[in-house]
Amino acid sequence: MKHLKLAALAALLGTSAMAADPGVTDTEIKIGDVNIMTGPASFIGRAVAIGSKIAAAEINEAGGVNGRKITIITEDDGYVPARSFQALTKLIEVDEIFALNGTSGTANVLAMMPLIEENNLPTIVSTAPNELVYDPVRPSVFTLGGSYSNAFYAQLKYIHENAEPENPVYGLIRQDDDFGLAIEHGYDRAIKEFGVKDGARVAFKKGTSNFSAEVVQFRSAGVNVLANGGIISGAANILSEARKLGMDMQSAQVWSEDMPLSVNLAAEAGYDYYVADYVALTGPANDAFMEKAKKYVSDEEIAAINRYTYVTYASLMAMAEAMKGCGQDLTRECTIENLRKMENFDVGGIVAPLSFNNEKQLSGTALAVYQIDAKTKTFTQKTDFIDY
Repeated sequence: MKHLKLAALAALLGTSAMAADPGVTDTEIKIGDVNIMTGPASFIGRAVAIGSKIAAAEINEAGGVNGRKITIITEDDGYVPARSFQALTKLIEVDEIFALNGTSGTANVLAMMPLIEENNLPTIVSTAPNELVYDPVRPSVFTLGGSYSNAFYAQLKYIHENAEPENPVYGLIRQDDDFGLAIEHGYDRAIKEFGVKDGARVAFKKGTSNFSAEVVQFRSAGVNVLANGGIISGAANILSEARKLGMDMQSAQVWSEDMPLSVNLAAEAGYDYYVADYVALTGPANDAFMEKAKKYVSDEEIAAINRYTYVTYASLMAMAEAMKGCGQDLTRECTIENLRKMENFDVGGIVAPLSFNNEKQLSGTALAVYQIDAKTKTFTQKTDFIDY
């Protein structure tokens, strides 16, 4: 009888161990990161990885999550959605991650969504806060940041009220994908609300580098307020073509254009363009973060920090806070529930305090409009952080 009881106890313990969520041991929690580590946009993925590295180091130095240290496992998707799916499959099936903190671009996170939902994987999307990520809401997915739609509306509203030329003619250039559609939604809202002329709309394939024909179309239409949905070299090439044609215009840009590399490329055209961002680009919060970063990463990594570092740092700090609330009995479901309850979690001012306790599981939506001085390559904040 004694042997039977011992066997039953062993079976019970074995079942309990097998029932535990993946990625958690007595000493470690594995967090996955699918990101753009190769290709033209790899500096974004690298900045994301640095944000996770700083957050994990800070958390681990303070004792981890209830004694468990965080380990970040990064997979490269090269900004290709099919590779994103493959990368997350590997992280789930081979590395057995507990949660996901890096999610690449809009199309990439949407490609991963079936795996995220199937595995009830706690996920914070911070690099691509597209409406398509949180509408419809997925139970285990939380989103940090304002939408591309609102970001372009915010910039066009500021231009309309403060810097619009006489006889304004608006134009839009965007990628022919979900990211581009989100930008067009903000553009549509502005056109209808302001009652301005919609001169021309152009969609282009991701990866396009020559925009001469598209910009000629804008000049022919008389466009003097441009919603520029290009990214990095694409955005810079669009502005460069406009300058070659002598176009005098105001330009609203994607928030990727406030990063140092993007600024160096785009400022050459001489336009004092705008961006709207849910990240504080200047001020004490940035100074404090950079001082903290020096403790955990190399000088080379410090030089690679940009806005994507801040948001990924913030999202991992929020994930850790939710996990801490579970005590020693850490599960995915408990982490998700704690994220759903999160309200006004402070991340040092680099983004607004995080509150996911709403029907969209969405936080950090307020946006500030900034304008660059193309000569000095510095930004000035033009508005407070506002929800649009």
